[in-house]
Amino acid sequence: MRYALLSDLGMERSNNEDSAFADVELGLFIVADGMGGHAAGEVASRVAVEATVAAMRARERPARARDEAELLLQAVHDANAAVLQEAEERGTQGMGTTLSIVCLRNRAAVIANVGDSRVYLLSRKGITQLTTDHTLVMRMVENGLLRPEEARTHADKHVLTMAIGTPGLLEPQLLYAKIPPGGRLLLCSDGLHDLLPESELEALAKTPDIDQAARALVVRANDRGGFDNVTVLLVDPLTSG
Repeated sequence: MRYALLSDLGMERSNNEDSAFADVELGLFIVADGMGGHAAGEVASRVAVEATVAAMRARERPARARDEAELLLQAVHDANAAVLQEAEERGTQGMGTTLSIVCLRNRAAVIANVGDSRVYLLSRKGITQLTTDHTLVMRMVENGLLRPEEARTHADKHVLTMAIGTPGLLEPQLLYAKIPPGGRLLLCSDGLHDLLPESELEALAKTPDIDQAARALVVRANDRGGFDNVTVLLVDPLTSG
């Protein structure tokens, strides 16, 4: 298993509110994009990632994918509780973060998602967005009030309907994916997918050298304005097994 992880400040931000984690032994890969202003977003994403990793390390990894999904779901709720507690201790209202997690074993992935960071699958068939954004515009698309092509430029595209660290019902998206031979996963914050259409994401992320691919994605996002922090995590599963 190989991966490449880059997190960049971007061209306009003074601090990086994204956090990310990758561990081949655990088969665990995470991207989180914090929010809340000042240092709150940076803290929220860091706390969420640390809590997720601690939860996954503290429990024996199950043999079945269904059981692993339940373990991952519990880790997401642990992360939510940790961010809520941190916000209460700091007196910081509105502190929260997105959280996209992949647990990978050979070519089988269990994925959890909250917010609008994304997980894509790159394969011979092209690029597929596996996760669904928890945003107001996506809800409007699902309800037939907005066309998908309109969502990309809508004024409310960054309004989240769910995030880690915000009070209320938390229903993370859970899904399973089988990575085909030669397939690659892309986890990223919206600082990347906001600026690059899927055709460009695919072309750059499929660069055979995985480190070169990650760098190319970050450079292209910054060339397009780099209005936000940019985090890219590319993962190549085992080539056999």
